[in-house]
Amino acid sequence: MLALLTALTLCAPVDLEAWNRERLQTSRVGMIVLGAWAVGNMGVGAFGFGLERDERLRFLHLGNLVWNAVNLGLALNTLIREWNENPAALDAKKSLEASEQLEKIFFINGALDLGYLAAAAFLWQRGEATGDQKLVGFGQALVIQGAFLVLFDLTMGILNARLTGRLLEGVTVSLTPIGLSARF
Repeated sequence: MLALLTALTLCAPVDLEAWNRERLQTSRVGMIVLGAWAVGNMGVGAFGFGLERDERLRFLHLGNLVWNAVNLGLALNTLIREWNENPAALDAKKSLEASEQLEKIFFINGALDLGYLAAAAFLWQRGEATGDQKLVGFGQALVIQGAFLVLFDLTMGILNARLTGRLLEGVTVSLTPIGLSARF
């Protein structure tokens, strides 16, 4: 649909500045949630890895610590990138592109998270079968992180899809004998 709309000048029936402010706020809150999750897991992971003597739990903590260093990096990168973004600077087409891009990213990440859960099940099962407590711990860490990320990414994807839908309310595109027609 975006390809069809790129040929048009999109005029949204919403206050674009307010809509972009809400889009940025939704993203920022999501990144703060992801960052808080990461910091909490890193703290518990570092503390648990340092104090725990059970090998399975040590590697569960280590897995959470490492995985969340990545989560924290992603959250901080997004927050820094969006920090000075001006909600009034984007026209309707650029606003739609930004929203659809985020929507796709979160839904693709949600699908990848299911792969993490499958890998977690494999590691956990393989560790149990071979008596390798390191694999069991890493598998359990990946279950925790994968489950959180599925919920997080799907929630963020749905929130962005709703925002995109609100931007497109009242927009109709139709083919006419002389080309495209758009009504806003």
